[in-house]
Amino acid sequence: MRRFNFNISSLFGTNSMNSLYGDFATRKNGSYRKLMKSYYSEQKKMASDIKKAKDELSALKAQRDDKTTYEKVNPALDSMKKESDGLKAAAEALGKEDLWETKDGEYDTTKIVDAIKSFANEYNDVIDQASKVTSKDISKTASYMKSLTNIMSRALAKVGVNVDKDGKISVDEDALKKVDGKTLKSIFGGKASYGSQIAEKAQEISKDTVLDSGMYSKNGYIQNAGWGMFSKWI
Repeated sequence: MRRFNFNISSLFGTNSMNSLYGDFATRKNGSYRKLMKSYYSEQKKMASDIKKAKDELSALKAQRDDKTTYEKVNPALDSMKKESDGLKAAAEALGKEDLWETKDGEYDTTKIVDAIKSFANEYNDVIDQASKVTSKDISKTASYMKSLTNIMSRALAKVGVNVDKDGKISVDEDALKKVDGKTLKSIFGGKASYGSQIAEKAQEISKDTVLDSGMYSKNGYIQNAGWGMFSKWI
């Protein structure tokens, strides 16, 4: 039979007894209770902070989704977004292939002229509205659009689209109808064309209206003190 050497002193030795006594003393003098009380108090506070952050986040999302509230708080930016989205749609419509399809070798002149007129109207609305908002980013993009339009002014004038001193454009329908479809497509509908570049800038303005509304940061995260606190624990 194998013998087991068991030294009882290992259980009741000086070190073990000191450890047991120290633990007992800690519990007796209240340190342990204070430590646990502090721990659970911190946990309770953390849970309360998380709930508060969640409530603030929900309220912020509700405000964002509440169109009426958003318009009251940011009427100029709300209008700016509508106008820029309208310009983006009008510019992108000029880039659709079906607009430039021919039948018996002829372009649908009426359809093309209407699309360019719609583009011009939306463009002018964006230029107007951009002057009513106090946003450096939007003003910078709108200025770029006007500069691009001025650079293109001679080419545009040749096809019946005139640029005035304020950077707005007007359409001479009679002159426009006489222009070859390929030429119009190269200006308004081709890749890297004037139309496609305006569409990109309109999209930038649309994004900036959301960022400048104060609901989002530049990285796309909702801006709120509670959100930063809440994000630490999720």
